[in-house]
Amino acid sequence: MPGGSVSPTIRSFDNREKSPNRYLGIQGNKDHITYTDNYATPQARLLSQFSVRVDGGLDLEGQHIARVALDIEPIDYSACSDEDLVDKIQEDLEPVLSSYFHKSKQYFLPWTVLHKVLSTPTVLRLLRNLNDKAKLTEAELDALAKRIAPPLHTLGGMSGQFRRTFAALILVERESMIFAFVHAELNDVSLLGVEFEGLKPKSKNFGSLFNGWRSKDIKRFESVRWELSPTFLAAKREIDPSQEAEAGSREGNNQPVYFKRILYELRSTEEVLPFQQVDRKDISGGFADVRFFKLHEDQQDLPRFTRDGSHNPIAVKTLKNESKGTADQCMAYVNEVYVMERLASTIPSPHIAKLLATIEVPKSVSGRERSDYHLVLEAADRNVESLWTSRGWWAQRGVSDLHLAKWVSRQCYGLTHALWQFHEFPKKDKDMNEKTRGLHCDIKPDNLLHYQNWDPSAGPDPKGTVDEKLGVIQLSDFGLSSFHSTRSVDNHLVAGDFLNYAAPETDFLLTHSPAAEVWHLGCLFMDFATWLLEGPDGYEKFVDERLTTGLRGERCRFATFTTGGSDGRKGNSPRTIVEVNQAVLRQATYLSEHEKSSDFVRELCHIAVNYMLVMRDTNQKQKCVEYSQEHLAAADRLTSRAAASILERMAARGDEYFMPSKVDVLPFDHPRWKRPTLELQYTVHQLQQISKRVRSGFKPSEAGLTKPGKIVTEK
Repeated sequence: MPGGSVSPTIRSFDNREKSPNRYLGIQGNKDHITYTDNYATPQARLLSQFSVRVDGGLDLEGQHIARVALDIEPIDYSACSDEDLVDKIQEDLEPVLSSYFHKSKQYFLPWTVLHKVLSTPTVLRLLRNLNDKAKLTEAELDALAKRIAPPLHTLGGMSGQFRRTFAALILVERESMIFAFVHAELNDVSLLGVEFEGLKPKSKNFGSLFNGWRSKDIKRFESVRWELSPTFLAAKREIDPSQEAEAGSREGNNQPVYFKRILYELRSTEEVLPFQQVDRKDISGGFADVRFFKLHEDQQDLPRFTRDGSHNPIAVKTLKNESKGTADQCMAYVNEVYVMERLASTIPSPHIAKLLATIEVPKSVSGRERSDYHLVLEAADRNVESLWTSRGWWAQRGVSDLHLAKWVSRQCYGLTHALWQFHEFPKKDKDMNEKTRGLHCDIKPDNLLHYQNWDPSAGPDPKGTVDEKLGVIQLSDFGLSSFHSTRSVDNHLVAGDFLNYAAPETDFLLTHSPAAEVWHLGCLFMDFATWLLEGPDGYEKFVDERLTTGLRGERCRFATFTTGGSDGRKGNSPRTIVEVNQAVLRQATYLSEHEKSSDFVRELCHIAVNYMLVMRDTNQKQKCVEYSQEHLAAADRLTSRAAASILERMAARGDEYFMPSKVDVLPFDHPRWKRPTLELQYTVHQLQQISKRVRSGFKPSEAGLTKPGKIVTEK
């Protein structure tokens, strides 16, 4: 903090690593290698519609400073003597510890501290004290001071200032060199471009500036320049094209703007990210790791989405690349970013996760350059799996059962509506991608985020699905997502592990479609209904009751695979009957007859079991299904569009619909439902072998699947 003391160990080079990011795998100060032509995927080219690639964000920092200049109060050093001024400034240039992945001690100086300390008047006073050799006139000193440290309101970018250069010289006790550095044009931007080899700068333009320097001073200078130039995370402000004509008549901050996301390319292994430690455990998944930090409030100019604003922690999702080459990992990263940006540009839903920024960090693996890829998002309070199993949250939720039921209804509707918009993407005129049939491909409780403090005013929420007390649930993790043509969307092969929510056709063929994602929603709704009535204990009991041996071992599945005849007899018949897990049917009946059940819970179970958890042949196209309360077998699953329409009507019902009531219910396993099953001409063991071959890269026909399945409805 300004005016505070600095521990000598912080500035001592002997207590620092030569390369603060050495754990990334690159020795020394070798600049990051960015995309090559080999990485120029269609997604990368299309991504330019929604985002901008920058390094460091210094220009964006300057633009931000100009907007907030009047709020920055410089430190007054009038009470400090000339003899003590430099020492006092060194004390006030106190850095903050960066907790970037908890692996390396790095420090950074927020721009606010730098600009409060090295204000134009303070720089002028320093120059006067250092003017013995330069012999500049007062007018020349004044002009030089404004060049080194321009008044904040004049910044529209970096403007070639020398604030960081001067601060670096002060910290290595070479402040008198500022005249030569300014003359050589070694400003705040070029400062970071100087490459050192050993103890000598490689640059011919600046090499003479370091003649006579002690090796200790050069080492400290190398380190301090990055400490003074932490990454500034921002969104690029541009005039809204739809209001460009009107914007011409406005001035300053009144102009309508929209934000383009920034794709950051770190400039060096030594660049410091302004991340600070928070008390949250890291999360490791199959395709990515997630770490949590606090983004220093002064090092950001981002649209934030929670009520905590810039104080809300961030989640940094790092794509795993141990088993992938550079190009594969890069394409996975670009694809996920592109899907998120395309959705955000067109679908203003609070139920789709919001990307704050992306960061590429250099890494060396097996002696060649690689990159780590990070996605920065708002940190959620928890995922839905944690929500359903948290007894502490359940006991202290602080809302009535009626309030909670209505919130669950709105979340089911909001998620389904967002998925429908993804499935039938409403392409804008300027969108260059003709593919408008989207697939998420990984819907499960772990990938649904609960933001309890989401700000309802952060974006459009026409149906009021964001609750002030309970927040919102969002669809996240678009790593396997993709856009398709109408022809290809029903036959997309995925390699994800959906665990308990996998649709039957995905389980044995890896064939995914919008209909498969409707199955996922049916699973979600049954789990939500169970949790709503019985909390974590009831949810965990229902999960255990679904335990069955399927094609990938024991899972708590919503479908079962049983070897036997079409009439249900068990034996050695080379057939497998695929049907809804009997535990799911029993649970739907139990919930419908529960003492706390309501018309809402009963209808949610009816939709889930009878119109979503429906067997289908992988060769069929999704049919238009009429929704009814009658005991009729559904011809196919509802489309996400139809499901959203039904759930919208349900969410709009009055309080009585959500309050406990009792009615007579036909058990869901009663024969009158005439529930369809899927009959496959293979044993479970044969299907396991076919599925294994498909996962290893074979086409289904090459893997041995030559006989089509058949839908059988009980008579």
